[in-house]
Amino acid sequence: MSRLHKTAGVLIAPFLIVAALSGFFYALAPSIESVVYKKEIVASGSGEAHSLDEQIAAAQKVYPDLQVSKVQAFEEGKTTRVLFADDALKSSSYAHAVFVDPATLEIKGDLVQYGSSRALPLRSWLSEGHRRLWLGDVGRIYSELAASWLGALAIMGIYLWFKRSRKAGKMLTLHSKIGAWLLPGFVFLTITGLTWSLVAGENISTLREKMDWMQPKPAATAAADPHAEHHHHMDMTGDMNVMGAADALAAARSAGLTGILDMTPPSAEKPAWTVTEARQDYKLSYDAIAVDPHTGEVVDRVDFKDWPLMAKVVPWLIQLHMGTLFGIYNQVALALLALGLLAVSVMGLWMWFSRPKRALQHLKLSPALVVGAVLYSIIAPLFGASLVLFFLVDWAVQRAKKAKQTGPRETQEGESIKQPV
Repeated sequence: MSRLHKTAGVLIAPFLIVAALSGFFYALAPSIESVVYKKEIVASGSGEAHSLDEQIAAAQKVYPDLQVSKVQAFEEGKTTRVLFADDALKSSSYAHAVFVDPATLEIKGDLVQYGSSRALPLRSWLSEGHRRLWLGDVGRIYSELAASWLGALAIMGIYLWFKRSRKAGKMLTLHSKIGAWLLPGFVFLTITGLTWSLVAGENISTLREKMDWMQPKPAATAAADPHAEHHHHMDMTGDMNVMGAADALAAARSAGLTGILDMTPPSAEKPAWTVTEARQDYKLSYDAIAVDPHTGEVVDRVDFKDWPLMAKVVPWLIQLHMGTLFGIYNQVALALLALGLLAVSVMGLWMWFSRPKRALQHLKLSPALVVGAVLYSIIAPLFGASLVLFFLVDWAVQRAKKAKQTGPRETQEGESIKQPV
């Protein structure tokens, strides 16, 4: 195991260093973002807020040809965000966010926003670097390798530290102690990091679906509308798409939904407003309702307390990884964890390249480790593939060394056998 920890550690360390550096800045991004985009985020107007319908209408003047995909209603002091879907953007996870001052209807800004965490351009860019190294899906291989090996290397390192038979040097002692202190954090980063990964992420999503660990959603079916014939069976476009927004918001607040609200407009498939408590700092529950756009009536409700246990845990873990569950405390803890990972990775490389050159033992795994590696590889295939690659490379290197050391076959008299030319 010692050889595996050292060899894999050296080969994976560059990926861990990149993940630590990008992760450090990504961890602090929510706080940095609130300063960089203060003009857009903070409402400067005073007085009574205009209705949400009026705020949406003001935003639609910025993108008259695009359809509203979501409205994000904040509590007092913050601008309302009206999101517009645009096929010209990178993916459906991106949208144009128009920031409207509720009191004045002033457009405070227009930025591209990413994901359910409401990431603005700077945080989106840092997220791309941390997750993909700005290389698209190819770059996701780096982050998946880093995530899948981080926990495994940390656990192996702790095992080796307690099994050591002789006194360790100062560098190894510090390397091991930092690893021991941060072991829970490293395992946490592995578990949560793999949920976003290219290959393991798909496996985890499939597992969640099969185990019914997915977030339940309210049935967004509107009540029967006695005036439906007067709507001329129109598609949900333009003003029809956002009809009844103010009533939906009022219904949500009356129903006890608090904090930032994600409001998804009606569509042909789901003809009711879906209003959900958004993921935000210090909030551990996300209730949701469906509201009829014609009557303002709540037609369905799903409370967080009724979710399956694992469906509750997953968003908490994801928010912890992103630094958006417990505010600045969460972000500082993640930043320190990233610095710790950077330190143990650099120290590991330093010890490897400064050690005396001597023959290395073959890579070996005990039966228990083989079973563990196989089971883990079912969820994290890139871990298994890279582990097999390590063994193949080691076998080739050892075979080449052995052939070089053996040299030409010798006769009993000690003379080399000369092959005829």
